[in-house]
This record gives sequence, C-alpha cells and structure tokens, in this order.
Amino acid sequence: MTKNKLFIRRKALLIRRKALLIRRKALLIRRKALLIRRKALLIRRKALLIRRKALLNSSTTRIKVLSKTQVLLFLAIAILSFGLRFYNLSENPPGLYWDEAAFGYNAYSILKTGHDEHGRFLPLFFESFGDWKLPGYFYLLVPSIKLFGLSELSVRFPSALLGSLAPLIFFLLIKKITKNTNLALTSMFFLAISPWHIQFSRSGFESTPSLFFVVSGVYLMLLGIETKKISILSLSFFLFVLSIYTYHASRIFVPLLVISIILTNLKWIKQNIKLWAFPALIGLILLIPMIIFTLSPNGRSRAISESAFKEDDRQTARLNFDQKSKKPLRFLSGYLFNPPAYYTQVVLIGYLNHFSPTFLFINGDQIGRHSQVDMGQIYLFDAIFLFLSFSAYKKLKGDGKKIMLFWLLLAPIPASFVTPTPHAQRALQMSIPLAFLSSLGAYYFFSAKKLIVIKILLAGVVIFSFAVFIHLLFVHYPKKFAADWQDGYRQMVQEVKKYQDDYPKVYITNINNVPYIYLLLYLPYDPEKFVKENSTKGAFGKYVFIDPNYNIYNKGRVLYVAPSWQKEDGERLSTVNDSSGRHIYSLWDIGGKN
Repeated sequence: MTKNKLFIRRKALLIRRKALLIRRKALLIRRKALLIRRKALLIRRKALLIRRKALLNSSTTRIKVLSKTQVLLFLAIAILSFGLRFYNLSENPPGLYWDEAAFGYNAYSILKTGHDEHGRFLPLFFESFGDWKLPGYFYLLVPSIKLFGLSELSVRFPSALLGSLAPLIFFLLIKKITKNTNLALTSMFFLAISPWHIQFSRSGFESTPSLFFVVSGVYLMLLGIETKKISILSLSFFLFVLSIYTYHASRIFVPLLVISIILTNLKWIKQNIKLWAFPALIGLILLIPMIIFTLSPNGRSRAISESAFKEDDRQTARLNFDQKSKKPLRFLSGYLFNPPAYYTQVVLIGYLNHFSPTFLFINGDQIGRHSQVDMGQIYLFDAIFLFLSFSAYKKLKGDGKKIMLFWLLLAPIPASFVTPTPHAQRALQMSIPLAFLSSLGAYYFFSAKKLIVIKILLAGVVIFSFAVFIHLLFVHYPKKFAADWQDGYRQMVQEVKKYQDDYPKVYITNINNVPYIYLLLYLPYDPEKFVKENSTKGAFGKYVFIDPNYNIYNKGRVLYVAPSWQKEDGERLSTVNDSSGRHIYSLWDIGGKN
C-alpha cells in the first residue's frame, strides 16, 4: 500500500507540474497576445499621427496650425491689405473714368429692369461704347449697387474687396507650393503692399477680380490634385472660366497657365484621368459662348482695333528704316519688314518691354490710371530681392515651384499682341509671381544670421519706400491725375441739377461721346424710361449732347454746358472745377435775360 501511495503521489505531482507548465504556456501566449495587441495599438497610433499630420498639412480642413505670432502677422497683413485698398475709395481716384461709369449704370439697369442700356435682357456681352465688354464685372456690381446704391463706392467695391482678399488666397497658394508658413506670410505681405496690385484694386478694373479668380483657381486645382476630390477640381475650373468671362487678357493667359499646371502634374493626371474628365468637360461647355463671341465680328473688332499687327504701322516702320539707313544696308529692309519677321519682332519687343527695369522699377506704365508714374510698377527695392531670389529659388523643393516660373513667363503674353506696350493692366498677372519672387529673396536674406547692419539698412529702405508710395498714392496722385479719371463730371451733373428745372432743354458739349453716361449715372436716370424712349448717346429726356461747333442759338431758352475754353453770348451761371481746381465746364443761360 505504501508503494502504491507513493506512486500515486508522484503521478499527482507530475500532473500538477504539467498543469503548471500548461498554465505558464497559457500565460506566455497571453503575454504574446498582449504584446501583439500593444504593437497593433502602436501601429494604429502611428497611423493616426500620420493622418493627423496629413490633415494638418492639407488645407481641406484647416491651414496648418499657426503659432500666435503667425496668426497675429496674418491678421495684421490682412488689415493692411484691406486698408490700402478701401481707404478713401470714393474720392481717390478722384473720379469715375468712363468705363467705370458704363459698368455702374449698366449694372444699375440690370438691377432695376433686367436689361442693359441698349435694352438687351441679361446680356452675356455688353455693347457699352461699342467695345463689347465681358459680363463678369457687370454682374459682380449688381449686389454691390443693391447694397450701397449707385455711387463711386459701389462701382469700385467688388474690385477693392477681391483685391483685398487676393493676398489671403495667395498665402494659401504659397503655403501649398512651398510648405513654408513664414515664406507664405512674407509673400502675402509683399502682395498686400504691391503698388501694381493696389493701383488696380482701387478702381473698377475688371482685371483685379479676374486675377483673384485665377489665384483661387490655381490654389483649388493644386488642392484638388492633392485630395483627389472632383468637387474641388470642378470649382477650380469654374473659377478659371469666371476669370475668362471677366477680363479679355484672361482668354489667352488662363488656358496657357492651366496647360502649364497640367504638364507639371502630367503623371498624376494620367493616373487619375477620370477625376479630370468631368471638370474639364464642364469648363469647355461653359466656354462655348466665349469661343463663339471671340470668333464673331464684334469679338474680333475689339482685338483688331488694338492689335499690334497693323499694315500701316509696318509700312511706316519700313519707310523710317529706309530713310535713316545708308544705301548698302537698305537691302535688309526686304527681310526685316516682311510680315512674318516684322510682326515676330513686334511681339517679342512688346513681350520684353514688360521686363524692362524702367517699367518695373523707375517710371511704370505712363497711362495715369495704371500707375503712380513717378515710380515703377513695383518698388525699387524689389530689384534687390528679385536678384537674391535666383539663388533662393534653387533651394525650394517640389514641382510646385515651377508654377510661379511659368506664371511669370506667361503673364506678359496677352499684352504683347496689342498696343501700347508695356501695358500694366493687361499684364497685371505679373504682380503675383513678382510678389512671390521678391518675398522669396527677402525671406532668405533676412533669415540669414549674418549681415545684421545691412539687414537694418535694407529694412529701412523698405519702410521708406513704402512711406513714399503711400504719400504719392493718397496725397499727390488724386491731384496730379484728376484728368485721367475724367474728374469733374460728377460736379458738372450736380450743377446741372441745380438749374435744369428752369429750362425745357439742357444742351451738353459731347466731349469724346461720353458725357451721356455720366448724366445717366449721377442723376440717376430711370433705366426703364431710357430704354422705352428709344434714347441714344446723342439725346435722352431733356438732355441733348452736341458737337462744340453746334449752333446753340435760336433754340429758345436753354441751359448750355460748354467746355471751359468756350465763351457764349449769354449769362454764365456757374463754373465746374475738378477736385484739383482745374476748370472743366461752364454753365450758360442761352436765350434768357442778359
């Protein structure tokens, strides 16, 4: 019995040991399972971190989280951008030039009647002064006029608003291209203070809203490529189409820019062709009316009137060459002035004129509405930063940086085929890449640890140059260039209002065939009545627009608005001066008591 008990005990011990081993193995298995779980959790956490980083880097949900300093800088630059474009906007520029007046009254007519001044219902192209304007700015003005009434502010509001917002969208674009928030802020600042961009943001120029649509379209296109979202790509193409329907130069520039972006991202596009098919198709369909208009006689007439390809100019240039050249060299005339060679030369010179240092840094566009004239289209200090940007550009990574280079090279093309050149409005697209390149040079220069004294001096030059521009813009410009903005017409209409009730007819000297639009705008004249009366530019209501040589006498008693240099046989009621004090018109009582 004893032996059996010992045997049984041993067996029990062995069983217990086996059970312990099994338990240990189970514990090891559980530990391994826990380790696997932990590894899985770590992998999931890493995946979440990668997703969060991707979301933060992507602008689909938000801009990369900015530091407090960066947020304050962003807000300060945004306020500066709005201030420079909206301050004293109704009075500076000092008057509405005739295209602004045409935009304003036709938009007012659309708001009130649904028809333009010629009685066309919601037209896609506006006849205006016979130059057939594109519809974008007219329809942008309708809500502005509804909100503010018919005034200088309402006519300029869309341009000033979209011009003010452009640096904010530019920040997003540069952030996406460079992945550098500080460089994006610097670029935003340089565009916010750009004299070129400010000049066209402070008046009713179609080029400013068109440029805003282009910048927004490029940003959304890059965002759509990153996120592979067809909705974002569709919105991008829609904005490109909108820019084309807003300003004539965009008809050439935008397709070229879109093609350059496509070529830059060609590999991705081939792999995701289905994402592009729908947005591109919708864009092409929306452009069909524009293509038809461009090929129509009305569409071609504008291009022909401003074209650089004029036979008379070619023959004149050839004659000048023959007269100034010595006999042995005159044989070159047949080669230099045959149409292909001559027109190629004209376009090339027109293109290069936009990169002229005189145009960019010294005098700018000599049309008073297009620049300060006493300085370049951009600051003189920009020349330094543009030079520094050549080496800084090489440090940028990714294909996105190519877009700004393409942008700069393509921007002057629309202005190269027409006269005169250089033309700041038609080449306004240049302000974007130039602002980026200047900011790039400035960012890398001021980021360097050395050259502290030179940095302080250069910063002083920047501040001084900006202060000079502000002084020119708000003090000298409105006085010096009042005539360029047809200043005085508002004052003329105000004087007419004072006296018109005493006269059955008001005769107005028809300078440049434009006074009628100012009477319509500033009275303001009922658009429905204007159309129903079959009114024309020559007469409406009691207002008659006449040639300066017209015999104003023997018409009974009339109120006559004559140019300043003209003296009449009657009683002078008042004189009309522009805001700079220049005498523009005189109001005469003709046929009344002397």
